[in-house]
Amino acid sequence: MLKLINISFLNLITILTVLILTSCTEQDQINTKLLDHFKKYDQAKSLIIERNYKASNPIERADWESQFIMSEGDEFTSTEIDFLMEKQEVIIEKNRKLAIENSIIDIEPLRSDMVELAKFCKQIPKGGLLHVHPYGLFTRDVVTEILRKYNPVIDPEYFIMTVQNQGQVLYDHEIDALRSLPVSSNYLSMSEAEQSLFVNFFFLPNVPVSHDFKRFDAIFAFVIWMVEDEFIDEKMELIYLDFLGRAADHGISYIEFTNSFPPSVDSIEKLTNWSIKFFKETGVVVRWNLGLLRFLPAEMNGEMIKSWNQLLLIHPSDVIVGIDLYAIERGNPALEKAQVAYGYLSGYNSENPDHPLKMTMHSGEMGDPRNARDAMIMGVSRIGHGVLLQEDLITLEYARSLKVGVEININSNHHLSVHDKFSSPHPFLKFLRLGIPVSLSTDNDGIFDTDISKECIAAVSTTDVSYAELQAMSYNSISTSFSKQKTKSILKNKLDQSFALFEQKYLN
Repeated sequence: MLKLINISFLNLITILTVLILTSCTEQDQINTKLLDHFKKYDQAKSLIIERNYKASNPIERADWESQFIMSEGDEFTSTEIDFLMEKQEVIIEKNRKLAIENSIIDIEPLRSDMVELAKFCKQIPKGGLLHVHPYGLFTRDVVTEILRKYNPVIDPEYFIMTVQNQGQVLYDHEIDALRSLPVSSNYLSMSEAEQSLFVNFFFLPNVPVSHDFKRFDAIFAFVIWMVEDEFIDEKMELIYLDFLGRAADHGISYIEFTNSFPPSVDSIEKLTNWSIKFFKETGVVVRWNLGLLRFLPAEMNGEMIKSWNQLLLIHPSDVIVGIDLYAIERGNPALEKAQVAYGYLSGYNSENPDHPLKMTMHSGEMGDPRNARDAMIMGVSRIGHGVLLQEDLITLEYARSLKVGVEININSNHHLSVHDKFSSPHPFLKFLRLGIPVSLSTDNDGIFDTDISKECIAAVSTTDVSYAELQAMSYNSISTSFSKQKTKSILKNKLDQSFALFEQKYLN
């Protein structure tokens, strides 16, 4: 009997050993294949630099995609894909449990108590916002204040024609509502009901809950009309200060705005003076990313970044920290729209590592699912949105390897039909648990009727995120920012103190 038991035990050991060795061999093979794919990505990065920094010869899509063709033996089999997915799930579960163990506060009871959750999310320290658009920050009060002060003439047909000519969308009942307004009347000459109806067009309708990007885009016909005149700076200063005051009230200490500015010494001086003034009045450190509209010709954006780059070499700036390609992603893929600017800057930065301009890009929100891959190959330190990363296993692993930051905007994704936060968990938590430095942001606070506390509420109420993971995202918003290291250290120390005080107060 003992002999049989010993034999069975030896057989079990043998089987386990074979399984372990098989597993290790398979893992080694997968790692080797991943490295082979990443080598292709690195070679593609060299090519994009060669063609856009060392030459002026952008690469075509077919030639670009040929860079990623693997030999038959290097392609992942379906079994290996399943194994890689299982490996990710193991990592996710391990980090989920670790985060719970490291959570000083148990937020589980808050998921079923929205009143207490709202209080918690208002009070928890936030760090920074890395994905913010100035033209989407205003509240109804600010819009009303600007319209009352400047009392513009309102021509309903101008907005209808502008929206249609730009390929954007207003709903039929909205067009009818616009046409119900008086023709070419000053704002103050309209009735209160008419004024209120007009102000509605600066915000997304509540019904339906989610909209196509073209309906969202239509709002900017109104915003641009409102602010872009000889009074633009004083109007924008009003919008900035109102938003920054509200952000500070929610625990924000650092913000990066994305907006377009002409390359000039005047722009540098204006942004520098604004940064100083905003910090004095609100306590929030403000930095700017130079915005590139992705529907414009790639060559135009490339020339603007080259001009900015040369200008900043002569007139260095601590407040202009990066570049960001933005606007509708669908129909404007990263390769075709970004390579001239990003390939040039990536090449320049590789030869000048102390150069200040870093790169982020709206990618993986919608449109071509390869955009996030291409953005990372072009050298970005962060990507904006990144939802579609979940559909590309290899690119997701590439993001893990590079520790590329992801700027997550839950409510924006919900309102623009990118992701339904109530039907399935937002992928931000999967990314975070895989070791990707995710941070929460707000995108267009006013248009989406959100703020960083509401983003916290969305995260906690629709996922099983833990307190330690909320903390991690706050710290990621500082560590993945484009500010100088000295500023990061100051902001991190401030965040350390804020969390210590918050926990002491919350737990007592």
